[in-house]
Amino acid sequence: MTRVLFVQRQPCIKTLKYAVGLRQAIPDLQLAFAYQGKTLSGLYGGGDELFDAWYRLPTDPDDALAAAIDDFAPDLLHNHNLPDVLTVACQRVAGGRIPIIHDVHDFQSLRKTPYEDGFPDPPDPIAVERAAVEDSDALVTVSDRLLEEIAARYRLPAIHTVLPNLALERDLPPLAELPEPEPLRGRPLRVVYQGTLSVAHGHYDLREIFAAIALTGAELHVFPGREPSVEYLELARACPTITLHPTLPSHQLLRTLPRFDVGWAGFNDTLNDAHLATVLPNKAFEYVGCGLPILTMEHDALARWVRSEGVGVVLGSLADLPAVLADTDFTPLARQARQIRDKVVIEGVVGTVVERVYRPLLRSPVGA
Repeated sequence: MTRVLFVQRQPCIKTLKYAVGLRQAIPDLQLAFAYQGKTLSGLYGGGDELFDAWYRLPTDPDDALAAAIDDFAPDLLHNHNLPDVLTVACQRVAGGRIPIIHDVHDFQSLRKTPYEDGFPDPPDPIAVERAAVEDSDALVTVSDRLLEEIAARYRLPAIHTVLPNLALERDLPPLAELPEPEPLRGRPLRVVYQGTLSVAHGHYDLREIFAAIALTGAELHVFPGREPSVEYLELARACPTITLHPTLPSHQLLRTLPRFDVGWAGFNDTLNDAHLATVLPNKAFEYVGCGLPILTMEHDALARWVRSEGVGVVLGSLADLPAVLADTDFTPLARQARQIRDKVVIEGVVGTVVERVYRPLLRSPVGA
C-alpha cells in the first residue's frame, strides 16, 4: 500500500485530476489532503470523495500538520503551490523523515500581482520559494519552460519532472460523440472561454480581450469559474455578441464546449508576461479534449505547444484578431485536436510522475 498526503493551502483543480489519475496508476493507493481553504467539493462541487481523509490546518499549521502526518502515516508528502509556505512547513515538521515533493503550479518569482487565493502573502515569498525548491526531495513543474526558469534561479532536486495541468478523460465527452467540425457558411464564429475572470489588471483581467473579440462580429460565450463581477456583466450588456453563461460543474461544462468552434486561451500579459511565458493552462487541454482548436497569444510555452501539435492559431497581438478570424479555416485544426486526444488527458500521463518521482523516492533513503 502507498500512502500519499497532498498538502496545499487552497486545493486546486489539478489536485483533483492528480487524484483521479493516481488512483488508476496505483491500485492500492491511500490518499489524504491537508489544506487551509475550502475542500475540492466546496470550491468545485466535487472531488472530496477521491480522498480517504481530509485535515484542515489553521493559520499556524505546524502542530496540526504534525498531527495529520502522525494520524495518516504517509509514505510521501506531495505539496502543491502557490504559495510555498506549506511545503516549508512540511520541511520543518517532517524533513528527513518523509520524502517531500514540491509541485510548482505557479512560480512566485515570475509574478507581479498577488496570487488572489484569499490568504495573505508570506512576508518574504522569495525566501520561502527558494527553501521550497532547494530543500525538497523532488520537484514537479507544469512545463519545461517553467523548469528552465526555476533552474536558472535555484538548485534543483536530483529528482524532477514535468506534468502539465491536463484534462480529465473521465469528464470529457467520448470521441465518438463529438460533432463533426462545421463550416461557418455565413454564420458568426462561436468563440468560447471557460475559467477565471478578474478585474485586478492581472492575467485574468480579460475585459479588453473580450471587447476586441466582440468587435470582430464573432460570438463570445463565457463560462466563468464563479459568479462574474459587475464589470463583466456591464461589458456583456454593452456588447450583444458576448454571452455570460452560468457556472457549470466541470463534467457538464466539458460536454457543452463541443458546441463551439474555437476556445480562447489567451491572457492579459500587461503585468505577468514572464509568468505567462511558462504556463500550459488546463483550459487549453480541455478545449482540445473536447475537439476544439485553440486561439491564443504569444505566451511562450503555450504558443510552442499549439504550433507543435497543430491545434490552433497564435496571435501576435490583439490587432491581428479581425484578420485572423476572417482568414482562418478552423475546421482542419479541429480535426487535428481530435487526433491528439490521448496526449491531453491526465489518466494516461500521470504515470510519468509515479515512475520518475514516486517510485525513486520510495526506494531511496530520505534526502539521498
